[in-house]
Amino acid sequence: MGKKELDKRTEFHRLHEWLDAVGGHISLGQSKLISIETSESGNKLSILLKKNKPIEKPTAIPRANEPPLIAPDDGPWELDGGFKFKKNDDKTRRSMSGIACLPNSSGPRLCLAVFDEGGEARYLTLTDNGYSTDNEKVVLLPGNGELDAEGAATDGRYFYVTGSHSAKREDGAANPDSRHVIRLRVPLANVRKGLEASPDGETADFADTDALWKILKRVPGLKEYVGDPVFKNGSETRLGKGSVNIEGLAVKNGRLFFGLRSPAVGGAAKILSVDADQLFSGGDADPKICTLMLGSGQAVRDLEAVSDGILILAGPDEAETSKNAGWAVARWDGQNAAAGVGRAKILARLNLQTVKMRRCDKKIKPEALAVIEDTPGAPYKAVIFSDGMCDGGPVVFTVPR
Repeated sequence: MGKKELDKRTEFHRLHEWLDAVGGHISLGQSKLISIETSESGNKLSILLKKNKPIEKPTAIPRANEPPLIAPDDGPWELDGGFKFKKNDDKTRRSMSGIACLPNSSGPRLCLAVFDEGGEARYLTLTDNGYSTDNEKVVLLPGNGELDAEGAATDGRYFYVTGSHSAKREDGAANPDSRHVIRLRVPLANVRKGLEASPDGETADFADTDALWKILKRVPGLKEYVGDPVFKNGSETRLGKGSVNIEGLAVKNGRLFFGLRSPAVGGAAKILSVDADQLFSGGDADPKICTLMLGSGQAVRDLEAVSDGILILAGPDEAETSKNAGWAVARWDGQNAAAGVGRAKILARLNLQTVKMRRCDKKIKPEALAVIEDTPGAPYKAVIFSDGMCDGGPVVFTVPR
């Protein structure tokens, strides 16, 4: 029988009959059956297929001004020996929540790393391709208190550290130990011994204040989310989630900027700024609050002062529905617009899917930002540390300006 044009109904029927007889099978996949040819004896079948033209998927066209999705250039970096603590060692190693580094265009940078477990910090040295620590103990809060340190910053003279000023995560109970803002003098290069934070605050190298808590309790837009457990008719009401929660700190032009993870509604994040010297001297700290739109379900997770403003590490706020809101880096000019509403530019969204988890790591939750390159007109080079990753698990990003 010679080749002929197929009648789809009859030829497919003949093909299946022949395959049933010889016990074979055929899968057309992405091809189209064009013709068949059977031998005169009927024991040989030739099939002509034509590969279908693949369906082209439409290319995604970014919307105007849509920020790019960027992946890490490097990391997670390893810290030789890891951070060392007397108790809950691995848990504390996975709790890095803030970092402040002295500005340096190149070469080693002295940094202070803070943790949301316990009351100690650690100095580390950050370079363009790694980091190290001598594990010198820096006591921020003596005893067994839970400072819940969530942010660190430096103006070159001092390191500043803030507690979260929030209720305890587990049960919503009050946590007065988190209501501290601490200042310690930046030590001379390679001369750090003897400069541990003095818990009594008597030396010029260390100061501790609870003044911010008092400010929070009177600032409109925040005071509604601040307070201790309230007892009424024998029962206790706790603020818990949704109450004030500071997670970022920056210092610029003599003012401290506190970035809040909560309260945040509909991507409207809040930043409170105060005069740094006045906060510690007990004078008028001139509090100013600014609301920034970061995106649905997002709030501040860290702040970093740069040459052209303040970078914001944005991540999920505290709402259960925001767990998958993702992470981004934004820039704010540091100024208040009309009615205390500022404008933040989302520079990039972070793709964390390629970050490889190590044995000690539990979960990647970016919470600390250090900029190691800030050249006008060029992208930022940023190192991002995470809660849930051993020793912060730093990864490096090139962030478009």
